[in-house]
Amino acid sequence: MRLTRALLLATCLTLATPAMAQEKPVPTPEQVLGHRMGEDRYVPSYDDMMAYWKAVAAVSDRVKLVDIGPSTEGRRQVMAVVSSPENLAKLDEYRETSRALGAAEGIDAAKAHVMAATGKALVWIDGGLHASEVEAQTALIAQVHDLVSSDDPEARKIRDNVVTLFVPDNPDGQQFVADWYMRFKDPMKREADFKSLPRLYHPYVGHDNNRDFFLATQVETQNMVRVLYRDWRPQIVMNQHQTGPAGTVLFLPPFRDPFNYHYEPLVISSLDEVGATLQSRLLSENKGGATTRSGAHYDTWYNGNLRTSTYFHNAVGILVEIIGSPVPETIPFVPERQVPGNDQALPAKPGPWSMAQSVSYSLSLARGLLTYAANNREKLLFDRWQMGANAIAKGSTDSWTISKDRIEAAHAALAERGGKPKPVRTRGWSEIDADLYDTVLHDPAQRDARAYIVPVDQHDFPTTAKFLTSLSRLGVEMDRAEEPFTAAGKTWPAGTYIVPAAQAYRAHVLDMFEPQHYPNNFAYPGGPPIPPADASGYTPAFQAGVEFARALDPVEVKVRPVSGEIAPDAQPIADAGVEGTSGGWLVSHDQNDAFRLVNRLQAAGIAVSAYKTPLAVAGRAVEPGAWFVPVSPKARGIVEEGAKSLGLTVQAVAAAPQGERLAVKKPRVAVVDLYGGLHPTGWLRWILDGQELPYSIVYPQELDKGGLAKSYDIVVVPDAAIPNARSGVDGGMFRGRFDSVQPDPKDMPAKYRASLGDISAEKTIPALKAFADAGGTLLAMGSSSSGLAAALKLPVADPLLVEKDGKRVPLSNTQFYVPGAVLTADANSADPIAWGLNPKVDLFYDSSPVFRPTAPGTSVAVSFGEGALLHSGWAWHPEYLKDTAAVLTVPQGKGKVVLIGPEIALRAQTQGAFKILFNAIALSAARPQGK
Repeated sequence: MRLTRALLLATCLTLATPAMAQEKPVPTPEQVLGHRMGEDRYVPSYDDMMAYWKAVAAVSDRVKLVDIGPSTEGRRQVMAVVSSPENLAKLDEYRETSRALGAAEGIDAAKAHVMAATGKALVWIDGGLHASEVEAQTALIAQVHDLVSSDDPEARKIRDNVVTLFVPDNPDGQQFVADWYMRFKDPMKREADFKSLPRLYHPYVGHDNNRDFFLATQVETQNMVRVLYRDWRPQIVMNQHQTGPAGTVLFLPPFRDPFNYHYEPLVISSLDEVGATLQSRLLSENKGGATTRSGAHYDTWYNGNLRTSTYFHNAVGILVEIIGSPVPETIPFVPERQVPGNDQALPAKPGPWSMAQSVSYSLSLARGLLTYAANNREKLLFDRWQMGANAIAKGSTDSWTISKDRIEAAHAALAERGGKPKPVRTRGWSEIDADLYDTVLHDPAQRDARAYIVPVDQHDFPTTAKFLTSLSRLGVEMDRAEEPFTAAGKTWPAGTYIVPAAQAYRAHVLDMFEPQHYPNNFAYPGGPPIPPADASGYTPAFQAGVEFARALDPVEVKVRPVSGEIAPDAQPIADAGVEGTSGGWLVSHDQNDAFRLVNRLQAAGIAVSAYKTPLAVAGRAVEPGAWFVPVSPKARGIVEEGAKSLGLTVQAVAAAPQGERLAVKKPRVAVVDLYGGLHPTGWLRWILDGQELPYSIVYPQELDKGGLAKSYDIVVVPDAAIPNARSGVDGGMFRGRFDSVQPDPKDMPAKYRASLGDISAEKTIPALKAFADAGGTLLAMGSSSSGLAAALKLPVADPLLVEKDGKRVPLSNTQFYVPGAVLTADANSADPIAWGLNPKVDLFYDSSPVFRPTAPGTSVAVSFGEGALLHSGWAWHPEYLKDTAAVLTVPQGKGKVVLIGPEIALRAQTQGAFKILFNAIALSAARPQGK
């Protein structure tokens, strides 16, 4: 029977009636590119992909190429849309149906059923987000060829019922990786892996482009979320990655817990359904080796990945992690993987494995996914509406989100009244008094917000505007009040922003404003923690320092919708009209973009200074750090443009106020990088470019030469640059450095040879010390702060070490564990490094270094003090951080060392703490006024 079915399937795949066939045959990738997809020692570039897709589009009416925007390096990011010719002729209609059902606004169930019946399912399939995972982009080319060229009944049914969006995620990275790999003309000289890549494969953020999907800082992300969450809104997203867990071929959904409690439950049931369908497809073809759930660390908690962001937008996000290398590899023998179970029904046989085999699996997965979509077209469309309608309903009435903290509150309430839980048979849980369901879990004071109110008059509204822009990019609808109104116990002025919860993407809205309550997740009571797949807490509103209020009741006010780029309002210059030669402008230090203005002024050769003490000017209080810009025609134009386009707070003064000032020259900035590229350096480059601050990238070879003080005022040593011996602070998910292999210089282009080398105790550390001794500023961040402190023998102690067996060792992770969470710290306004910060500042902390000074002269800018530290995420015994320094300055010779333990530049998210970095850079070139 199996043989007969195989023969029938082969007949279906190879025969087509003349009416079904295209007028011109679709060329194969080999015919256009000279290579088979999955061929050993071949990696297709983005140019190859575009050449093939254009060749197919030239002869087929089943594909349409759509330009979705530019890449970082200026390439065009092109999406291949595949469906039947009839569907492509009505593409705008089907796209609008999908968009409207995804938005759900103004559509009732009856209309949704009609629209679902007449619409087509939209499915997104991508590849190449992580450009060194070359199986994905190879498969993407093969999948387009298969769906366009095939005329078997399954392919026809797919094209008739589904519009498939094939999307290359990272054009620049795909081109760079392929060019690097294929630089050897002799295939046998090509490398077995991609560990020798000389730089990040996304020009700024490398692997972290898959951590950018709730802020959308990078242009490629912006292109993709516009398709995903605004213009097209596909119901299913397949995000193709590699590699599979050791001993398997691939990972597929369903996922392990924890489950993020914000999104619609139908998301997860649909995700499980599609995942099971794909598993069954592989098994029906005797393709074993797929694992799921506990077979890997992936979960559905974090919002920043491409596929995880879909869950907060009512779409089904499928992650594929598959083995695959251009050079044949081996599936290792992992004995525990050989026991069949629910999470791995058909184990893989250890042994050799080729890229061609992986591509064969990927073709099966695409067929299985698209057949599911064709068979469930109406269900997918209607369910997308249903999830959106549910979200709108929840946001329109009293509702509650139940998370671990509310369960703990229910148990605490029982204990307070002297009650005792009754054991039940299920998993060791217990039954408690039923009335606590209403009084605690549904406490009126704990209900979800109906809206989030974001005032314009706040500490740093230009940064808040960037946060609102990110919401808009991700499809969130928001309004501005056209008149004053009262809500959340306060009267708000016209112009206030309102983000309503009653919208289809309510889950995303809540996740952006509310703390994540990650559950205590241990292997067993008293055992080691089970790490999250990514950050346990990340609330962007907290990280950006956004001031907002939760409206628990309906907000009644006349509004106008706003979308797109949210620019801060142009600010009138207070007491405008500076005359003469002694006056000028005071620019508030509170706003991040004040540094951008200062950089523009310095680029124009205009001197600026900063006040060390508070001022009182024209009845207004001015905090320390205020920038003073002396009057001149050139300065006037730059300052007025800054107030207009950047929304900065500027005050004109007839004369420079009395007070001690620092003259701030244009700083000469060096940022350390290593061969292969540090992700923290990439993010720093993106941040500094956005601030229009010139800098130089320096590698160990240049550092080792010494004499750095001749060229630089500050050397910034990012997270992960300096080796660190302390356990738990030596790299990992958040520190973004993957082990690289440095090739022989003769085997690489000359432009990359200067980046070879490593930071060493013998040469680099003495050169850095000499730089500081000569008056320079060393700034070390994240794990590098601990590494540099130890290497320079700075007078600081590590408070997270304890005595054990006569040695100082790190606290175990059963004693202290913070796996990527948002913690609240205290800023010391008397320290210039803390100028412009809120008194309470949120920092991203991931087992980060903290310090305790052991000698006088050290200045602490930011510390963990009294009160609750955890603001979002998971922190096990954070009290160990009490009274520790997070940011401090240590004198070193004529210069200084600034140590920043938490990762303030991580993924460009902790924008409320960026001033720590900006201040350190600016102060490196500061001298008392007149000196």
